[in-house]
Amino acid sequence: MKRFLSIFLGLLLVYGCTSDDLVLKDTDLQFSSQKWVLVQMTGSMVNSSTEGDDMEWQESYVFNPDGTFLKTRERDSVITEAKGTFEMVEFDNDDADYLELTYITGANLAGNCSGEDTETLRYLSNIEIYNTWMACDGPGLYYIMEQD
Repeated sequence: MKRFLSIFLGLLLVYGCTSDDLVLKDTDLQFSSQKWVLVQMTGSMVNSSTEGDDMEWQESYVFNPDGTFLKTRERDSVITEAKGTFEMVEFDNDDADYLELTYITGANLAGNCSGEDTETLRYLSNIEIYNTWMACDGPGLYYIMEQD
């Protein structure tokens, strides 16, 4: 309960105290699960973009109101899952909003530069996020929030 309260208060602070926020400034908090689906992969080569069934794998995140997430990846008909916690963060001198994920299980699915059990996603808009893995020559992974 204490962890839930701290996540809730953290989200409230992020949404309530960032009036100059460029990405999520006018976004209402959603207290339901959100599913985000991988829609595009890019590589380090120019024009190396794939979408839909042409991507190396299919993937989605489900972010829950209690601060937990489930990541599911299907590759070559094999489904792998990872679970963990997340929180919204902002970095100094950056107006963007981020989700910082900490993996409890399935850390091999974490797309990052460090090989650790964390992953950072950046909001492009209130319905688009991407993985920051491409900063160190990882693939660019772009996700869209599934609408009901």
